Amino acid sequence: MKHDAKMEYLQFEGDNYFERNLNKNLQKETTMGAQLFYEFISRQIGGGGYSAQSKRMLEIGCCYGYNLAYFFDKCGFSCYGIEPSGKAIEYGKQQYNTKVDFLQGTADDLKYADKFFDVVLVGTCLYQVDRTLLRRTLSEIDRVLDCGGFLVISDFDTPVPCKRENKHNELTPTYKDNYGDMFLRFPYKYTLVEKKSYSFNGEFIFSEDIQERVSTQILYKEKGNLFY
Repeated sequence: MKHDAKMEYLQFEGDNYFERNLNKNLQKETTMGAQLFYEFISRQIGGGGYSAQSKRMLEIGCCYGYNLAYFFDKCGFSCYGIEPSGKAIEYGKQQYNTKVDFLQGTADDLKYADKFFDVVLVGTCLYQVDRTLLRRTLSEIDRVLDCGGFLVISDFDTPVPCKRENKHNELTPTYKDNYGDMFLRFPYKYTLVEKKSYSFNGEFIFSEDIQERVSTQILYKEKGNLFY
């Protein structure tokens, strides 16, 4: 996000978004993307030799942390969340302070060490990042994820970039694109492991409306120096 849009999210729109969607989110145990990743990681734990012990998970755009609390309970991940809404974080600390380490901020400036996380969830927020900060945001996500880790991107999934005005705030337009595909190109070193497509309302159906197409993509960050 360019500076004015970023500050708009940090100071106003993040809180407004949280308040608009709170009642809807309270009805969920997890988002669709988080549930799909849980099903995937459960298969890895059950048959692939994967262990969640001592693993750290970050969710970008974590709202009040309900996805992270779910993974804390189900898998035992150490959970961290970054979120622009101060109100969402305040609410989350009241609910999950012992399960989630919250930080207010945006994904273009992640206050974590290199390769600190084993899993990064990016939950329907890249479409809100202004194009002037998109490259930096992708780089920051890659920086904090360790090799051998999983990157999970749930977002709009269009075959061509689509810009749309935000009816709630004209200062924060949205940008729909295939964000998982961006990590499959140089200089990143990811493999697409699994992709599930669905419509914005959460049904596993193909939408003819390009603006309503959503997917969850699970990518694996390759180990070693096999690439040039």
